[in-house]
Amino acid sequence: MNDTATLLRGGRVLDAHRGLDVVADVIVRRDGCTVAPDRVPRSARVVDVDGCWVMPGLVDLQVHFREPGFTHKEDLLSGSRAALAGGVTTCIVMPNTQPTLDDPALVREQSAKPLRHGGVRILVAAAATKGLGGTLVTDAAALKAAGAVALTDDGLPVLDDAVMAATFAACRAHDLVFLQHAEDLRQTQVDGHHAPMSESSAQRAAGVRGQPRRAESDVVARDIALAEAAGARYHVLHCSTAASLALVKAAKARGARVTCEASPHHLLLTDADVVKHGVTHPTSADDLDPNKKMNPPLRDVADRAALVQGLVDGTVDSVATDHAPHAAHEKARGFVDGPFGVIGLETAFAALLTFVHDGTITPLRAVELMTSGPARVLGMAGQIGTFAGDSGDVAVVDPRRPWAVTPSKLLSRSKNSAFLGRTFTGRVVQTYRRGLCVWQVV
Repeated sequence: MNDTATLLRGGRVLDAHRGLDVVADVIVRRDGCTVAPDRVPRSARVVDVDGCWVMPGLVDLQVHFREPGFTHKEDLLSGSRAALAGGVTTCIVMPNTQPTLDDPALVREQSAKPLRHGGVRILVAAAATKGLGGTLVTDAAALKAAGAVALTDDGLPVLDDAVMAATFAACRAHDLVFLQHAEDLRQTQVDGHHAPMSESSAQRAAGVRGQPRRAESDVVARDIALAEAAGARYHVLHCSTAASLALVKAAKARGARVTCEASPHHLLLTDADVVKHGVTHPTSADDLDPNKKMNPPLRDVADRAALVQGLVDGTVDSVATDHAPHAAHEKARGFVDGPFGVIGLETAFAALLTFVHDGTITPLRAVELMTSGPARVLGMAGQIGTFAGDSGDVAVVDPRRPWAVTPSKLLSRSKNSAFLGRTFTGRVVQTYRRGLCVWQVV
């Protein structure tokens, strides 16, 4: 066991849970961090981080690492590398693996795997229904005892009202949060074909089917009513429309246990960005970029503006990536036939810094959205996403360092980023996991 301490000297320390925004030294150890220490061990390794931000390790509420079953896209090792390069030290993984994470033994195994290679902390959102089938409710008590922190059917939303009500009752009984991919598939799928983008002028010009925005907000409205009746905790994954956000905001005002997240791509991009670079007037699906195909799809300018306002007024509780790797040959099938999903672990905080640089949010709010915010959603405030915990997890960011997003810079096994070719200002330059430096920009 390596218990060597590292002294991070002279950085701007940002810990939203503790309300800290101060220039100070930080000692990083395996069992935790000390801000502004009275004494420094003689053996401490000293790292000058003047001009950088020193933050707790980031927390991502929605990640697909594809293991088991789809490791040609990503696995826990390659996913951990990508996460750590983005300053993310805790990931909540989704259950849509093969086999599905609907069994306590599988939940325990998934949680333990990263310990074998020093990877990120894995927390499991277990399946709400057996096989994600939407009919048979899983054993919430046994899944929680195995380590699950949430229930979800992820991209296959629970649409049956009775099943959803039973799930909320189980969540309430066992203090689990339900994470919902809010989409009424009856509105977005026709004859087994899933509409690949949101209804928009670009969608109509390209001649592809569009998803109505209400397919999301209808489910959010139904869920909030059921969650309030049960007294359960409910979280909207990748909230993408102004209508959904308004429902969340109103529920919060009533004191409901409702939260939501936004994804970096929905905060920075709109449905107009689906059109390939250089194409002025799309005329077919060939003019649309498969790396801009995700679910929920990119929305319009008004929806994006509402999400950004949600960062400001607190309606949005966290920023999460929905990191969804796909192999190049899968995305090469084109916009209509290729899979939904984009990667995002390595670019998430850089994307969020865009709103700091333009004055929309403060540095402390940006840190909150990827540390104490997601921790509160999980009911783990003070345990993760803060220097008050015992993790020794730290992300060091140079907020002024420019870098271009290119496939060669991405450590994820898949390269399907919505931000390829974009230059961000601000990059994670060091990440510490359990006191050890596990990522550093060369």
